[in-house]
Amino acid sequence: MNSDPIASAAGSNYVMGRTSDEYERLRRQSKMLEPITQSVLDRIGLSTGMSCLDLGCGPGEVMRLMAERVGPTGRVVGIDVDDRLGTEMLSILHGSGYEQCSFVTGKVQGLEEIETGYFDLVFARLLLLHVEDPVLALHKMYSRVKPGGRIVVQDFYFPTMDSYPTIEALVEFGTVFFGVYDKEGRETRMGLKLPAFFIEAGIGAPDGTDVAGFLHTAGISMIAAVYRSVLPLALKHGITTPERSDWFFEEIRKLEGTNQYVLSPSLVSAWKQKPAQDL
Repeated sequence: MNSDPIASAAGSNYVMGRTSDEYERLRRQSKMLEPITQSVLDRIGLSTGMSCLDLGCGPGEVMRLMAERVGPTGRVVGIDVDDRLGTEMLSILHGSGYEQCSFVTGKVQGLEEIETGYFDLVFARLLLLHVEDPVLALHKMYSRVKPGGRIVVQDFYFPTMDSYPTIEALVEFGTVFFGVYDKEGRETRMGLKLPAFFIEAGIGAPDGTDVAGFLHTAGISMIAAVYRSVLPLALKHGITTPERSDWFFEEIRKLEGTNQYVLSPSLVSAWKQKPAQDL
């Protein structure tokens, strides 16, 4: 297992760690979630010439989807605390012909200090569950939406994770994952809370919402990858033991290539158009 840190992010409180394994997991997750995000971007009418801001852009897969829709006359800006990951992904995007993309190192908490202007779309996927004050973050995001533009947020509702027949290793996963998120003060029900948080942030009730997920065998490998990412903190907090984690990975290996299906967390989307007279 390669878990050597390959990037630094000063001030980051990302509980999943910043390792080569985690970066690869993020890329795999982005590919899995791509059809859901594509559907929402098309549903809100993202089109040629528009400008987009992707907060917590990570490996840049959503930026690519945006660039495909806004074309060379559009603008796509990604913001992330991880400078090395952002620089690498921007090089990949430019190498693929998406010159309309740019990257800024920063975080949503300091968005007012970043000079990027206003956007037709301000977007965040799986960001709010990692910030201390999601309502304040939403308020700052909405402040960057142009009059007539839209804010779109996607976040997980983790309690839907399940399997049938019951996977014993999934019980260990739940203990570790939910235990780490609890100890670190992270939200596991963010998707469900999005409409209420929109209202609290002064954005108003969403114009639309969507709930989607997967029931598939590929969930086995993703469960193992997530477990690996949170394991250092689980060991630190005494939530599990090295012996228990070794047992977990052995049980997961036995399930690879079988017809064992896992229900994923639900990805909840919420969006709102800013009134044309607002600024």
